[in-house]
Amino acid sequence: MDNVIRGANWWFDALNTWKALDEVTLPDFARATEAFGSAAGNWEVNWPEGWQAMTATIKLRNNDPDIRALCGREPGDYITAYYYEYLRNYSNGESKGRVIILKGLINSIKDETKQRMKATGIEYEMSTIVLYHDMFEGRSVHKLDYFAGPGSTIIDGKMPFGDMARILAIGGA
Repeated sequence: MDNVIRGANWWFDALNTWKALDEVTLPDFARATEAFGSAAGNWEVNWPEGWQAMTATIKLRNNDPDIRALCGREPGDYITAYYYEYLRNYSNGESKGRVIILKGLINSIKDETKQRMKATGIEYEMSTIVLYHDMFEGRSVHKLDYFAGPGSTIIDGKMPFGDMARILAIGGA
């Protein structure tokens, strides 16, 4: 068994959550599609057109006012979040790392039910994500940057929209 997740950590800007981190739900990395059919055809195909909006949730076991204060910012005042993953290969004992960088806004805080004196957690939702960069051992697996444009998109080390950005004179190519 290779690349078994053995630990994780989350940072909001310079705020390290490792002592209180309970649960992370990373964004779905999914293409948006559009149905397309030919004029004489009787068959539609859902062609990939772009990327679906992304949302991540982070559940902490504490109530940190510095993290709570990150909620409610306006576009342009983005938060950069870093997710670190410790991976272990059981076949050869090798350790590896994965890092996902997200830039977006914390748009909601959900205080979970409190039972007697037991806190069950606080969930932060990060959405309006304008940067998604997934790296494995320093290799860019996926990178989407809303403001840099399609020419900066990386999929498995390749720039699939580089020609489009160049021909249309869009930044990032």
